[in-house]
Amino acid sequence: MSHRVRKTSVSRLGLAPAGGSQWTVVGSVSAAESTHARYTAAAVELPTLGLLVANDGVIAALVVAHRSIPLPLLVVAFAVCGAMHMSLQHEALHGHPTPYQWLNELLVTVPSFIWLSFPAYRDSHRLHHRVELTHPQADPESFYVDQQTWDRSSRLWRAVLVANRTLLGRMLMWPVVAMARGIWSLLRAAGRTWRGLLALAGHALATWATLWLVTVAGGVPWWVFAVGFIYGGLSLTYLRSFAEHLAVADGVPSAMVRTNWFWSTLFLNNNLHHAHHAAPNVAWYRLPQTAEILHSDQRAAAGAGLYLGYIEVARRHLVHPFSQPVHPYR
Repeated sequence: MSHRVRKTSVSRLGLAPAGGSQWTVVGSVSAAESTHARYTAAAVELPTLGLLVANDGVIAALVVAHRSIPLPLLVVAFAVCGAMHMSLQHEALHGHPTPYQWLNELLVTVPSFIWLSFPAYRDSHRLHHRVELTHPQADPESFYVDQQTWDRSSRLWRAVLVANRTLLGRMLMWPVVAMARGIWSLLRAAGRTWRGLLALAGHALATWATLWLVTVAGGVPWWVFAVGFIYGGLSLTYLRSFAEHLAVADGVPSAMVRTNWFWSTLFLNNNLHHAHHAAPNVAWYRLPQTAEILHSDQRAAAGAGLYLGYIEVARRHLVHPFSQPVHPYR
């Protein structure tokens, strides 16, 4: 592909750096895979807005009709809606679906996940895009630890860390750990600064609104919503993120998972993770084209990995560790 053709193709994807020019080539990225490009929606992005309205509509329908839905199906449906809501929150923090970031964030604040405030997730995830991926101290989304942390950990915690490197452990056990850590982080931040206290107050309001609408006005048992939407939604999200980053000596640290329409839609194409990190603010429905332009399959295959669906991820790592907990290079 010529340089001129690439310029045209990338401009059509809507990439634009902060400097005011109209396009950015993202053919090669740093170890952190951060382009530092900014994307601001020129208009309302109807595919994303449509999914947001549809997901909220399904949640409302589940609440209204919950007494007539078999309990296992209700829990699974809430889990799918929870995972979709997390995917939509991810889109919102990257500048979608409107040109107004305050509105993007307002659209995904309710329902609340209770254990995680959106501002905390937004700040943490944006930092994840600016630092060296998988670095146990720098990357807030790294599941690695350094050797010193491992050495001073108890046998029980070491066992937890090893189990977390299996898909079964990540999906069943780690949501409980993450929720406990998230709540503790909220309380600790509130005790340190006024900003943290205000963030906790805003999150408490969103949580109250969520619980009132679902459990009081809607009559859904609180534990059904907790097990389905909160725990189940996070568990499905951990399926998506399980293999997305790997510490490698050579190649890119972001993987690609080629999967079917259901998982691709549920995860808003974030399974094409190399493409997302190379062009972090491209809208989800443009990521497949972005991945083709960047040859993301080939680059991921030479680095963190290329998987042909989540069946392959489960076959390889359901009970066998994806990697060791200790970072091999830090």
